[in-house]
Amino acid sequence: MSAFAKLTRPGMRGLKAGESLSEHGITFTRLANGDGRWSVNVMVNRQRYHQVVGLESEGYTRTQAEDVISSLKAAKRSAAHGVQGSKAPVTQTLAAAADEYLTYLRKHDGKDLKAKEMRFREHLKPHLGHKHIARLTDDDWLSYVAKRKGEGASPGTINRERSALLHMLNTMRRRRLLSAAPLLARQREPEGKLVYLTPAESQRLLRAAQNDQSDHAHPFIMIALYTGLRHSPILNLRVRDVDADRRILWIGHDKAGRREQPMPQILADYLADLTVDRDGDELIFSSSRAESGRVYQMNSIFARCVERAGISKHVTPHTMRHTAATNAAHAGLDAATIQAMGGWKTRAMAERYTHAASMRDAMDTLQNRLSGRRSTPKLHRPTRRSA
Repeated sequence: MSAFAKLTRPGMRGLKAGESLSEHGITFTRLANGDGRWSVNVMVNRQRYHQVVGLESEGYTRTQAEDVISSLKAAKRSAAHGVQGSKAPVTQTLAAAADEYLTYLRKHDGKDLKAKEMRFREHLKPHLGHKHIARLTDDDWLSYVAKRKGEGASPGTINRERSALLHMLNTMRRRRLLSAAPLLARQREPEGKLVYLTPAESQRLLRAAQNDQSDHAHPFIMIALYTGLRHSPILNLRVRDVDADRRILWIGHDKAGRREQPMPQILADYLADLTVDRDGDELIFSSSRAESGRVYQMNSIFARCVERAGISKHVTPHTMRHTAATNAAHAGLDAATIQAMGGWKTRAMAERYTHAASMRDAMDTLQNRLSGRRSTPKLHRPTRRSA
């Protein structure tokens, strides 16, 4: 597909409610609630196709809209020429395609590789492995969803498995091993409660971590609170990844890909002292007992610090990510800045925090309005005195 000049991130961010941008048969509309809707409207084989692809808040992007158009055109070619649409053997199963796909990712430094391997090994291959990859349909996916729900899988878990499968199919399509990929319906996830720490709770947690028997407790919570980084990228940090002068952490592996993570001055000074005179290749969270050389996870240490800090709410390391974003929103940062700071894929995910902050400010304003001193307007003007 041709390059896009209108449907760019800056262009979409500038849209007001009800406004749209269209290019190459793809339309992005900004809805009244701030969400974005993707749809396609194209002519294929003298027939008009118009359908909604999905919402920005559900994880849909321009790529999925392009995939829909590619699927429609591929179906047209298959019908016209009688081809299967795949350079790979028609009899290749999903299990065989998955093995080839994972090998390809290992060679090309693929993202989130361990999670993808687990989802294919434990769920996708056992249920769909025998299916022919070129003949996989949406009905096959719906059957898979029914089985996974029967096993007790949540909509969020199924959506992550869907993302892994879609990434494999679209990677094969880009490599011209597959002509088209099914859409695979996304499961609606319930809105979760936004849990975060107050500034007072954050300080109590830091003090508890400072007094913990583990040397890793305080650095982990400092980085998590002041950057909002995910659990795994923090543990993967090496000394060379800390650029205290530029106040940057170099993130090599994350869901958002390789990127620069900004940090405040207090954390830059803290990490500069922590890493001084240490070898650049040394892991900040090293462990002599771990096969990988680094701490595997911080859940138990973190839970111990939470308990000692006297925090009764359910708090996990991921709560620090919510806390950092919420604090940024309360400080007045816009959704685009928070998205860039935390590495969220869509603006809608970051807008959740700005919306919560705006509602809190609105309630404070309402309280001040209702409880403030009200002056009674004068009903009569003072009598003008005669000279």
